[in-house]
Amino acid sequence: MILHTSMLDYCDPEPRAIALPVGAARGRAPLRIASGDDDRARQRVKIGRVELDRRLFGRQRAVSITPTDAMVHVLVPLAGHAVIVGNGESHTLEPGMALLVAGTEKITSVWIAGSRALILHVPRASIQAVSSHVYGNARRLAAIDCRFALTSQAIADENSAEMTEKRILDNLVDALRASPQEAVLFPLARSVQRAVDHIRANPVLTWTIADLAAVAGVTAGTLRRNFSTCLGMSVTQLVLQARIEWVRARLESVTESRSIGELSIAAGFGASGMLNRTYQRHFGETPSQTRTRAFRSRRD
Repeated sequence: MILHTSMLDYCDPEPRAIALPVGAARGRAPLRIASGDDDRARQRVKIGRVELDRRLFGRQRAVSITPTDAMVHVLVPLAGHAVIVGNGESHTLEPGMALLVAGTEKITSVWIAGSRALILHVPRASIQAVSSHVYGNARRLAAIDCRFALTSQAIADENSAEMTEKRILDNLVDALRASPQEAVLFPLARSVQRAVDHIRANPVLTWTIADLAAVAGVTAGTLRRNFSTCLGMSVTQLVLQARIEWVRARLESVTESRSIGELSIAAGFGASGMLNRTYQRHFGETPSQTRTRAFRSRRD
């Protein structure tokens, strides 16, 4: 899996002022820092919700990191290596491997002189939302630390030199899924999935958060919070999505004879104007266009 680091890289051993290119963070002025002590030279930039901390260690140095319920961290060596100490064990981290710090205890990384590293500070909810999308059901990120393969090549395509939050998160989740610990890294968020399954099985019904919380077996507040952190959306947004998908399935069905207006009312949208606007935002075409396309494909 790939993570772009070249734009944040610098190798000049002489202490001087360093500027982070504007391209690394669209719409922001260059971030300048003074590296008077190259043992602590660092560059920091925030890309969306992900913060990148680029460090050059001129001498051996220890860096301690403690994950939280809200934030996890990823250590990516670019040169040299670090000895990782925590959870009663130690191991070496070298370029080509990365360490996800998502457990419940503090870890300490001891970097040898001349090492360069990228440290990512990533909201746990961001990783969970991407993994849920990839797996197609509600997932959470387990509270464990994990070593995994991650190279420092560019993730940008040939026409773009910019890093984006989406590229970083997509490649990070892909890399984690390829690790031997994948099965335990992304367990099913069962309470959320129970509510999701119930909504999708009955999308046209009127659901309250209390109804869904009872189905999920958690409190309403917990369900709201878990929807946001595991799926990156609210219960209301998922109900709306399920209804739109139900309408689309009806429009593409050879046996469906109801008009678009009738389907709009059946799905809980009321007047078809609201359905048309929501549907077009979601699918990029109107309900009429979907029905026409489905009819033509059957005829052909």
